[in-house]
Amino acid sequence: RKKTVFLDLDETLVHSTPNFPPEKYDFVVRPVIDGQKVEFFVLKRPFVDEFLSFLSRDFEIVIFTAGIEEYASLVVDKLDWRNLISHRLYRDSCKEVEGKFVKDLCGIGRELDKVVILDDNPNSYRLQPENAIPIKSFIDDLGDEELKGLIGFFGGCDLVEDMRDSVKLYLADLDWEIVEGIYNFLLFFLFFN
Repeated sequence: RKKTVFLDLDETLVHSTPNFPPEKYDFVVRPVIDGQKVEFFVLKRPFVDEFLSFLSRDFEIVIFTAGIEEYASLVVDKLDWRNLISHRLYRDSCKEVEGKFVKDLCGIGRELDKVVILDDNPNSYRLQPENAIPIKSFIDDLGDEELKGLIGFFGGCDLVEDMRDSVKLYLADLDWEIVEGIYNFLLFFLFFN
């Protein structure tokens, strides 16, 4: 079974502005919320398409958002036009703790050593911080390279059995190119000796 990456949606993969179009946006969704049609103008984070494409080769991708399904499902439909995302979890899959929505990774059918969550809100992963990769909130910075940088991290995750160890290494700011270099050297050494 593939390892699983849980991805937050808003301010992690996209930023949505309701009602009034901002200067820059990639697509529009029009969910009906409480009987009212609402327009959301959605800006994709730079490198999101490349990031999802890269992840889909080696990981199961699950969207885990505190957003309501009526809105978030339409955004994911547009974002995932290549059907790379395996599952979607919405607000009703979150726990409410002290009035805030928390994403509990226990009890959703995945072993904790095989999962990581990428989220801009530390409150979301407060129950399993050892499984979390924090990311800077995305609003409208088209020079943002957070997802591009994470491609290197996830490229090295197959070297580590327990994803929580990958998170520890990432948070220790270890240079993943060095890790990959060591791995390739060891493979070469083992193969030719």
